[in-house]
Amino acid sequence: MKNMFGKKIVAAFGFSLVAAASQAATTVNIAADGGFESGNFDGWTVFEINGGVAGVSTDNPSSGTYSGVATCDTGGVPCDVLLKNANRGIGVVQAGSEIVIKFDYRGTQADGGVIFAELFSELDGGGVSKAEILSGGPLFGTSQWQTAMFTTTLGTDVAGGVTLQLKSGCGGAATCLSVAYFDNVEMLVPAPVPLPAAAWLFGSALMGLVGLSRRRNS
Repeated sequence: MKNMFGKKIVAAFGFSLVAAASQAATTVNIAADGGFESGNFDGWTVFEINGGVAGVSTDNPSSGTYSGVATCDTGGVPCDVLLKNANRGIGVVQAGSEIVIKFDYRGTQADGGVIFAELFSELDGGGVSKAEILSGGPLFGTSQWQTAMFTTTLGTDVAGGVTLQLKSGCGGAATCLSVAYFDNVEMLVPAPVPLPAAAWLFGSALMGLVGLSRRRNS
């Protein structure tokens, strides 16, 4: 009987842990307007440098109605277009936790044209605790949509949230070209488990143990 009771305790406690782990594994997407469906860069910060041009396009989106497009075609003038989903997840993201960045992209790069995806762990008030080129190098588009997905960890301080920067750039070659389309941008982080839910799980396990104990004693 003692062994049976012990097994019931282990089973009840194990169920509680599994349920808690299931909740902890839930993710939340902290990106703003990742599909560009606002049609006007709501939630994004845009920088057009040395003649670069950013826009929202209805030309063959990966899904929905719109995609973002960043174009550098300046005839030899070094150019960058930066699309920033900036300071996302303040109060939600945790230092050192895992984050998954996912987005669709297509386009044309020639003679030094490149796409970069960069992630910054932001400090409160400015500065970063970590900066990372997600692919380790440039990306190159094709006429077909591709999906990029990167899993990494955040820096030691994310009080200012997280910034994803999508960059289309050109060097000094007169024939350099970079036209980059982006869609379905996601920034996935572990969702915080509400304290009442965690307490409910723990309380349920305790009630189960108390019930088992009473039945055993009777």
